[in-house]
Amino acid sequence: MNINDIFTKGLDINDALDMLWPVLIYVLGMSVFAIFVFKFYRFVAARDVFELNLGRSEGLSFRWMRSLLHLVLYVVKYLALFPVFAFFWFAVLTVILAFLSKEQTFSETLLIALVTVSAIRVTSYYKEDLARDLAKILPFAVLSVVLINASFSSVSDSLDRLRMAGDYSETILYYLVFLIALELVLRLLVGVVKLIVGLKNRTPETPDQSADTALPTQTEPVPK
Repeated sequence: MNINDIFTKGLDINDALDMLWPVLIYVLGMSVFAIFVFKFYRFVAARDVFELNLGRSEGLSFRWMRSLLHLVLYVVKYLALFPVFAFFWFAVLTVILAFLSKEQTFSETLLIALVTVSAIRVTSYYKEDLARDLAKILPFAVLSVVLINASFSSVSDSLDRLRMAGDYSETILYYLVFLIALELVLRLLVGVVKLIVGLKNRTPETPDQSADTALPTQTEPVPK
């Protein structure tokens, strides 16, 4: 049997490269996207997004200095750093939603992104596993849509929708303020719950027990 009978069109290295180049692009694109989603959803679903090392403050001799340092670092985390993280989450989900559907307006896209990020943050304080599952729904939904039906939303239409962000600067700012306020409220509630649980776990001594411990035990004299 002649090999030309099997490969009727003939074998050509250039044809092979032309066919395999898109495959390589898709493999690299999917791999990079999957790695990003893997890092992203674990990051956004963590209850304590970032940890600042407070170990050095234990060496301070004055208690008020330690308390002040803890307060300053706490304010830096949740009033300076957290808005940056919140904007990043919000922007990523907005971009993902822009590519997911071409039927929604940009204001609806922003609203859904805000609701999604807020729900992820709320559930992270209940169960981080639940928050992780919620955080990876949209990214992998976008990937499945692109693989199954690439014409669902063209790249150009999605980019045009994203260019409208400048017209919604006030809305974006309001949404970011809401995210920051929500996080602060969640942190406050967690602190209150920990305080209440800590107070309940303290078992005060009863008067009889304290009296027994205060008085020394008397031993009977040994008979001679």
